[in-house]
Amino acid sequence: MSASKADPDWLALREPMDHRSRAAALLAPLDAWWRESRKKKVLDLGCGTGSNLRYLAPRLTGVQHWTLVDQDAALLERAPTKSSGIAGVASVDLVRGDLAREGLDAIRHADLVTASALLDLVSMRWLDLVVEACRAAHCAALFTLTWDGDFEWHLPEARGWDPGDALVLDLMRAHQRRDKGLGPALGPTAGVAAKRALQAAGLRTWIEPSPWRLGPEDSDLAVALIDGWAGAALEQRPEEAQRIGEWAVRRRRDARARTFSLTVGHVDVLALPGEPT
Repeated sequence: MSASKADPDWLALREPMDHRSRAAALLAPLDAWWRESRKKKVLDLGCGTGSNLRYLAPRLTGVQHWTLVDQDAALLERAPTKSSGIAGVASVDLVRGDLAREGLDAIRHADLVTASALLDLVSMRWLDLVVEACRAAHCAALFTLTWDGDFEWHLPEARGWDPGDALVLDLMRAHQRRDKGLGPALGPTAGVAAKRALQAAGLRTWIEPSPWRLGPEDSDLAVALIDGWAGAALEQRPEEAQRIGEWAVRRRRDARARTFSLTVGHVDVLALPGEPT
């Protein structure tokens, strides 16, 4: 089974925000290990259109051979290939497959396992299987942009919090725990759960915040978030349709007013073979 499908337009809209939000502090220990161990093979689980490769490949030293796994053939068609000319990338193998089968199986051939915006959609059982596979393969792991269950608006005159924010946030957290195809999802607990599991498996681990920080120039992304959050909240509690709809109208107005800032919490987790920290 697989995690929920993603819309390519949504992935394109969020990619610049993803790239500028990732925890840069994790790059130094990762690249140091990568250089010293002379590793070459990177596996990206739930790769979408290849945003993770586009960000990470130029920041790793030396030649890299990437394997990208996703269930969606349409997304894989938009993913980078060797001919894309991305620095460091010697080869790209595209695998259309299930994260619970082809994804897990591919870990045994990897030196570094990566995933972006995925862990909050998966179950603890699947995560445990990934961690065990990483331990057995003596490979590193980098899991980025996992939602931590929070968002916060800032508006002029200290008018930040909306009466509907608490309702929508609670419903979003509950919705994120639904089964997305890999068992009951970890949702906002995923980042901390991943760090603990990787540490327990004997890997050195780090966790760093990687929040999205949206401003007036990101109003299209903010509106897309509002629409997505409202849709998830409505699925979770249809009887609150009026309150959710009114909240969405107010927040869309805030986003279009170009006087807002919005922080959406995420975390990045890095694990390297060796003694746990």
